[in-house]
Amino acid sequence: MEEQSVPWWRDSRRRTRAVVGVFLALALAGILFPAFTNYLFAGDQRVLVVTMDQDADQADRDRLKEACGQLPGVSVVADRGNPDPRVQGRFAVRFDIADITQRQETALAACVNQQEGVRGFLTENDGN
Repeated sequence: MEEQSVPWWRDSRRRTRAVVGVFLALALAGILFPAFTNYLFAGDQRVLVVTMDQDADQADRDRLKEACGQLPGVSVVADRGNPDPRVQGRFAVRFDIADITQRQETALAACVNQQEGVRGFLTENDGN
């Protein structure tokens, strides 16, 4: 007796395996795609975040931006949030330091340390 060939979509076992296989492939691709694009191929996204003193105002922030934002390889990151100077004066100042050399980063740290109203700074990876 010859066994008749049944298409895979009519055989419930084979159809279930195919559906599960496609689901697993899509799930794996959904995990790996963001991992590769957001982390491995994203490049340098470092930001130097300068925390100001509690009583710092907008003038202190502007002086810091003018003094240190013009250094080679350094750019000031635009403020986020409420644009009111009374509120913005309490927020940190951010400098984009992606792809700068160690010497340029050291010069920026020295410049920040010389400014009035600075409490401290740290480097963050700005992954948005």
